Amino acid sequence: MKLLNIVQKLEGLANQQRLQHIIETLHQWGIAYTVQQYPTGKNVIVNGGGSKKVVGISSHFDVVHGSPGANDNGTAVAVFLHMLHLLKTHQFKNFGVAVFFFDEEEYGLKGSQAYVEQYGIEQFTGVINIEMVGHGDKFALWQLNEYSKGVVMETFEATAASLGFYTKRFDKIVTNTSDQMSFLNAGLADVFSLTLISDKDLEVAYKFYVAQAAGASIQTLADIMDKAPLFKHYHKPTDLSIHLSEESLQTASRVVWETLVRLDGNCAI
Repeated sequence: MKLLNIVQKLEGLANQQRLQHIIETLHQWGIAYTVQQYPTGKNVIVNGGGSKKVVGISSHFDVVHGSPGANDNGTAVAVFLHMLHLLKTHQFKNFGVAVFFFDEEEYGLKGSQAYVEQYGIEQFTGVINIEMVGHGDKFALWQLNEYSKGVVMETFEATAASLGFYTKRFDKIVTNTSDQMSFLNAGLADVFSLTLISDKDLEVAYKFYVAQAAGASIQTLADIMDKAPLFKHYHKPTDLSIHLSEESLQTASRVVWETLVRLDGNCAI
């Protein structure tokens, strides 16, 4: 399955059209889903949990006004649709996998907050949230620090390393907010976002933290951040699939999937 094709089908669509495309794809593939309607939007939930413990994987499908939304966050939607296709023929023994397509992340995490408020977090062992995985070959894990612990997070790091992929923890990428915060604020500790980045992004991040520690102005920090390839098209009309890589998308899908397989095989949950 070519994941870039999925991104291209989502590219430039309004939020309601993106929602409809996700629903139509799930219906076409025979995958059961639930639409959670809340006052200002709709989430799509594929819940494979049953009575078992659950690992959640989440993404948002909405976009900021004026952005085609290819990398942010059509790439995550493509990865999750691919993984749902894999889940049709694979059953995890020790936990269920719940897949979320959240609405209104760009407008205050409204979709994920609505989910947590209605359903809670008790069934979850951990949640992996995906943001922008169409560029680069290294994983930024955030909002984490060197002391962060969690079986899902640590298994992801170990899996990536075993497959030859570099990971680095960050206190933030992009902003302080993404849908992992709704779960974290509700008390779930083993939750994080992942984003794919490049060597150049790492170089810029180093300069950013050095400048920040030296007390640089907000404008100086913004100027440094703008030099990162990750942010070149972020929330802009140029967030297009022509800037993305099929290899990056496949990498994200592979490592997340292999993380779930390793968790199940190790009976870590």
